[in-house]
Formats: sequence, C-alpha cells, structure tokens
Amino acid sequence: WRGGGSWRGEGGGGGGGSCSSSSKQGHAIKQVFKDLEFLGWYTTGGPPDQSDIHVHKQVCEIIESPLFLKLNPMTKHTDLPVSVFESVIDIINGEATMLFAELTYTLATEEAERIGVDHVARMTATGSGENSTVAEHLIAQHSAIKMLHSRVKLILEYVRASEAGDVPFNHEILREAYALCHCLPVLSTDKFKTDFYDQCNDVGLMAYLGTITKTCNTMNQFVNKFNILYDRQGIGRRMRGLFF
Repeated sequence: WRGGGSWRGEGGGGGGGSCSSSSKQGHAIKQVFKDLEFLGWYTTGGPPDQSDIHVHKQVCEIIESPLFLKLNPMTKHTDLPVSVFESVIDIINGEATMLFAELTYTLATEEAERIGVDHVARMTATGSGENSTVAEHLIAQHSAIKMLHSRVKLILEYVRASEAGDVPFNHEILREAYALCHCLPVLSTDKFKTDFYDQCNDVGLMAYLGTITKTCNTMNQFVNKFNILYDRQGIGRRMRGLFF
C-alpha cells in the first residue's frame, strides 16, 4: 500500500486522506488480490515524523498492527536504505502517544536477483560499475577460474605428451592427476545445462532492465530540457510581438 501520493498533500505534511475511501480501497484490493495479504503501507523520505504517524493511524483503522516501510533514496550508506517499523503506544507526559519501533528483516532473493540488485545498489560515488563490490568479487572469481583452467590444461598436455612418448612417465604425477580428475565434478548433465542457461538468462534480463531504466531516465531528462527550452522560446516570441 503506497502512502506517499494519495495520503499526503502537496506541501509534504500530513495529508487529508479520507479514511472511508481508504477503507473501500483496502476492501477492493482484498477482493482483487485474494491470495495476497494487506500488511501495511510504504513511503519515501528520511526518519519517520508526525506526518507518517498521522497516516499510520488511519491505516490502523483498516487493519490491525500494520507495518510501515520507508525508503530513503538520499542516504549515502552502502546498506539497503529500507527501514521497517511497527507502531507502539508509550506514555509521554501522561498521554498515550504512538511511536515507531524499527524492526529487523532479511531479504529472500535468488542468486540472479541478488547479483543484479547488489551490483546496482553498491555503485561507488563516481558511478563506475567496474568499482562496485560485486564487480570486484566477480573479477576475483574469474581470475581463479582462469588460473585453474591454465593448470588443468598444463596437466592435460603432460598426459598427452606421456602417452606420445615425448616425456618419460612419472607415476606419482599421473596418480595425482587421476585424483584431481575425481575431485573435479563433471558438469555435463542435462539438469546443469538447463539451470545454467536459466541463470544466464536471468542475469542478462536484469542487466537489460537496468539499461532500459537508465535509458528512460536519460530520455526523461531530455524531454524536460526540451520543454523548458521550447517554453522559453515561446515566451521570447510573445515578448517581441508586444513591441511591434
């Protein structure tokens, strides 16, 4: 349930959202999404204030003990800028006052989602994707796999040279190579191929979605600048027309 738009006025203070209309909307949501449960509402901004408490009191009239999720898009921390709160009643100056108590939460994600989202969320201040934490981790994994591939290739060349008689047999090295072959898993099953291609498609889709989002943002900025420039040119023509 989003609280930022329909509950607040344009000035950002406590809004005049109608409780009756909100209750009707809540019942309509339950009818449309029968398999989902209405848990609470969310908005954006800094720490919770009185306007959030005002909205939360109205939501409490629709459901009991709703959750309040707040996203802070301006934070500079590397942690996920999302906080979840529940309401508690405390006695302050002899009056019952509603306060927010922050809750702890964990994220349940798949591997492809976690890689894509963490890569975007942990961008450095310079905006360079190569310096993100995920990129550094993937580079380290790539270097390790590349080193493993080169050493396995060297062992394979030695075995082939031994079979061809180019180098003398060394039974100790051959036994170690045989043991290494049993340590390395054989990843040629149909299930592995299916899961591997599914994961590759998920990662590629996440990357494409990020690119599309950036493109839409750039296009939106271009449209805004174009509209501002067009309006200024129109005002200039009207002003010149007054002097004639």
